[in-house]
Amino acid sequence: MSAYNSYLAKPENALRRAHELAAISQPHASLALLHETLSSRRHKTWSPTYEKIILFYLDLCLDLGRAREAKDGLHQYRNLSQSQAPGSLEGVIRHLIEKAEAKCREAKELAEKGGGEVKPSTVMAAAATADATGGGEAVVVDVAITTDEPIMMDDEIDLYDGNPQSILLSTMSSNPEKAQRETALLFPALKFLWEVYRAVLDILKSNSKLERLYHGAAVSALRFCAEYKRRVEFRRLCDMMRMHLGNLTKYGGVNVAKFEDGGKNNKVRVNNMPFLVEVSEIVVVSSCE
Repeated sequence: MSAYNSYLAKPENALRRAHELAAISQPHASLALLHETLSSRRHKTWSPTYEKIILFYLDLCLDLGRAREAKDGLHQYRNLSQSQAPGSLEGVIRHLIEKAEAKCREAKELAEKGGGEVKPSTVMAAAATADATGGGEAVVVDVAITTDEPIMMDDEIDLYDGNPQSILLSTMSSNPEKAQRETALLFPALKFLWEVYRAVLDILKSNSKLERLYHGAAVSALRFCAEYKRRVEFRRLCDMMRMHLGNLTKYGGVNVAKFEDGGKNNKVRVNNMPFLVEVSEIVVVSSCE
């Protein structure tokens, strides 16, 4: 029997307890409680409380670098909200992408400036201070949450499920100190962001109500490959989207020709050609090395 059963009866109780755990520097316990709440079969009706739960859950995943848990939480929330509140699902996905991209930019700036340690993200935890009667106001507490996992070295990072040798070759630099900073600061953020893009595209691949969001996420993922020169991820991304489109055509009864109506997609292709050409050049160069 779960240790959190007393909090699963009402999602509001679980959310309040998760904030309390985060406020006393127990983010892992907070994350476990929220995950169990999202995956619980007791409640299958969406409510605004679940949106607050998933947002706080994803913030914890981002702070702790838990890409796998973030993906699983998104799938659980997709099952809960896609038919009852698709707008909420869209907002949650945009929130996660924006936060992950911002963390990546921050890590890149720190690596380029030669900063020391990455400042831990701050989770605003609302700690409930109830008096004897059960009342009281919530006190907002800043809690710096850091992961207790050791920083991974070059030969341990598995950003795109490749082998360590390919990672080392892709990160060779004439500036060893900068390469070490990128390994310690930038690579974990890159890995998390890449996993977010993969998870979002997988979740939205057959959701007709959120086609625009799928398109936006795909464009952002392509820009990610161009900005950070991720050659292998670019190939994998193209294969993934090609497979999604093929499955829609084969099993979903989708007529690919209808996507050309109105010229909107053609205009988007023209606007995005510069960075697509840049990524293509990266791939061509890598194949000649």
